[in-house]
Amino acid sequence: MMKAVHSCVVAAAIFLLPAAAFAQRSGDPAHFERQLNGLQQQLADLSARIKELKIQDQQLQERLETMRTNFEARLGQQENSAKGKAR
Repeated sequence: MMKAVHSCVVAAAIFLLPAAAFAQRSGDPAHFERQLNGLQQQLADLSARIKELKIQDQQLQERLETMRTNFEARLGQQENSAKGKAR
């Protein structure tokens, strides 16, 4: 999950950095400031998304652990039931 998020951040940086570099070369401070503000907003958005994904990942891990515990308990009951019938 985190690898996918990291890939998104890297991809965003790859696409956004050339635009920022162009703005810097253009010599227009207002254009550069707009680009920088846009990059800052996108970084904030990506950071928020990463936080959401971390929470979602934690919730899924908890659900998986609950399912595993329930599965093991049911499997134990099945095994005990089978042992009782074999006697």
